[in-house]
Amino acid sequence: MIGGSRTSRHMISVDLTSMIDVVFQLIIFFIFTSHFGELRRTEIDLPREKGGQQEVQQQPAMIIDIQRSGVFFVESRETSLAEIERLARNGLAISDSGGPKFDVLVRPDQHAAAMHLDRLLVRLSSLGVTSWKIGTVVPDGGGSQ
Repeated sequence: MIGGSRTSRHMISVDLTSMIDVVFQLIIFFIFTSHFGELRRTEIDLPREKGGQQEVQQQPAMIIDIQRSGVFFVESRETSLAEIERLARNGLAISDSGGPKFDVLVRPDQHAAAMHLDRLLVRLSSLGVTSWKIGTVVPDGGGSQ
C-alpha cells in the first residue's frame, strides 16, 4: 500500500508487583518511624493537673524532660543547661530568620524540686524564649500533653 498507514496493536502487560512491594515497604517505614518518635520521650511521672486543654497545632520545637534528680533530657539524651542554651539559641536564630515559631515543652517529673524548673526557665527567658508549656497529666487518667 502506498501512502496508507498500517497500525498494529500490541498488548502491553504491566506487572504491578514491584510497585505494590514498594508501597508496602513505605507504609511499614512510616509506621515504624512514627512509633520511634513517640519512644524518644523519657519516661517521666508528670504532675497531675488539669492544665489548659488546647489543640496542638504543631509539635514544639524542643521538648525538655526534667527527671526527679534534676537531670535534663532532650530527645532522651542527658543534656546540660549549657547545651540546652546552645540548642535554644540555634532554634531562636532559625525562628528569627522566618522559620517556625520556637516554642518549648517542659516535662518535669512531679517529684522534681521546683528549683530545677526555675533554673531552666530563667535561662530560657534570658535567651529570649517567650513560649513554653508545662506537660501535665489530666487527673482522671487522661493522656499527657
